[in-house]
Amino acid sequence: MGSIWLIRFDPSIGSEIQKTRPGIIVSATAFNQRSRVTVLPITSTTPKAKMLPVMIAIAPSETNGLDVESYAVCIDPATFDKKRLVKRLGQIEIEQIQQIKQILATYLDLEPPE
Repeated sequence: MGSIWLIRFDPSIGSEIQKTRPGIIVSATAFNQRSRVTVLPITSTTPKAKMLPVMIAIAPSETNGLDVESYAVCIDPATFDKKRLVKRLGQIEIEQIQQIKQILATYLDLEPPE
């Protein structure tokens, strides 16, 4: 969990996230041995104020492999075949993983992690 990959989100339908872009694997490492992974898309578009509570800012760094200020879209999880994974870019920070877990727990109406 927490690795950043370049992912092919196309083909997409309607308002689904499109194009090849970075994404964060959020499925548990034990489940990632399967042929599919659950990911959150990353966008470089600055979010509107109403979206800020459900997005995590990610500053570019050598660790995460991103080139520009980016945002994890925490309310858009998708499960894809690993064939959509193009290239591993890096890893997000532990604090960002915890923030994502909290937002996902609220979004999915689950008990928040301790």
